[in-house]
Amino acid sequence: MAIALYNTLTRRVEPLEPMTPGVVRMFVCGPTVYDLAHVGHAKTYTQFDFLARYLRARGFEVTYAQNITDIDDKIIRRAAESGRDPRDLAAEFEDAYRQDMAALGNTSVDVYARALDHIDEIVAQVHALIERGHAYQLDDGWYFDLSTFSGYGKLSRRTEVTEEDSVARIDENDAKRNRGDFALWKARKPGEPFWDTPLGPGRPGWHIEDTAITEALFGPQYDLHGGAVDLIFPHHEAEIAQMEAASGKEPLVRHWVHTGLLRVDGAKMSKSSGNFLTVHDALAMGDYRTLRYAFLSQHYRSSMELSATVLEQARGARRRVENLARQIDRSIEEPTAAIDAAEATWATMIERLDDDLDTSAALAALFEYVREQNRSSHRPGPSAERLLQRVNDVFDTFDLATRTVDDSEIEAALARRTELRKARDFAGADQIRDALTEKGIVIEDTAGGTRWWLADTVVSGG
Repeated sequence: MAIALYNTLTRRVEPLEPMTPGVVRMFVCGPTVYDLAHVGHAKTYTQFDFLARYLRARGFEVTYAQNITDIDDKIIRRAAESGRDPRDLAAEFEDAYRQDMAALGNTSVDVYARALDHIDEIVAQVHALIERGHAYQLDDGWYFDLSTFSGYGKLSRRTEVTEEDSVARIDENDAKRNRGDFALWKARKPGEPFWDTPLGPGRPGWHIEDTAITEALFGPQYDLHGGAVDLIFPHHEAEIAQMEAASGKEPLVRHWVHTGLLRVDGAKMSKSSGNFLTVHDALAMGDYRTLRYAFLSQHYRSSMELSATVLEQARGARRRVENLARQIDRSIEEPTAAIDAAEATWATMIERLDDDLDTSAALAALFEYVREQNRSSHRPGPSAERLLQRVNDVFDTFDLATRTVDDSEIEAALARRTELRKARDFAGADQIRDALTEKGIVIEDTAGGTRWWLADTVVSGG
């Protein structure tokens, strides 16, 4: 189980060494549920879904938790704009988010923890910070005093917010002791949800929600924290300050893992640019496995582009593997060399994935195996089936389900098409191609002959 991942805290690829050997407690920042999830969320959460799947496949016992920010400035503003109760709005978009994740195949999360279910823990953590001298009160609530925590900036190597920080959510108050001080508890405002507590009537700040939740689930220290790279500062920096200051223990997290951002059609995604894609929009463009493949074919730390071309390339790559799966004959007795080739491919993929989860290199090894099988004069057998199933257990990007098609009828049609092409009756050959296309059969003319496979739509032969 020697897996190494890039650690944002140390700026190195390091072995993953959980506090309890073989047991990984993993937390990933979840959504603020004031709108539909978009494809940037899809990329991040698909890549962390893969990480959890892979850790389990490698023998780790994983507890994967995500928070749901269901009380926040953004939710309150959106609810006010639509004349709704903030809690009802948050519940609606949480449900939509979880449906989107299920539709993407992101099924690895064990615990979805709502901020609204952890108000008592949030209040208790703010009290701990007050008692240790890390918090102070102003007329609009309680703030974290950055001057009391010397470690602020150790994750991001910075301490000041800039205009480029897209998710800063800086709490403005001219009376703050330090410019970067952030709200722990926000005093009640007219028309906003609030809780009566010893801190005064009010509601949580953004950053404190996550550390109160992780302390409740995992204690003051745990193994792995994930999120997109734009959360490093100030959000994750604030989490470190809060929990380490409250507990007196460090590090809060042994391994910080961050994913790269997503661009759509050559630009940063935004509604004003017209390239804003919800998960629902993206899934309408094709099978969920194609979207997963597009994300997982790139290294998780890389920024990536999503476009119609990228999705078409992903679809084509998927089909190469699915076409091999269609050729498998479970009944044949395989030579040792075929079994060894499949095992060697899996071993190579494990080696690549163990090295900072290099999914791109792992898939390259898989496609080399596919190429060799396509060159072989023998049909693939049970060892190929075992390999593809192993791969799909972690990637979930290939449709390996048995389909009901009449292979002999298709092969006969293709043979007739070949004869027509030789006779230069291209119109007749095209008619056969078009008829097969209508049945969901994709054909490809290569130097080695004509190959066919099924499109994403399940069809029946006849």
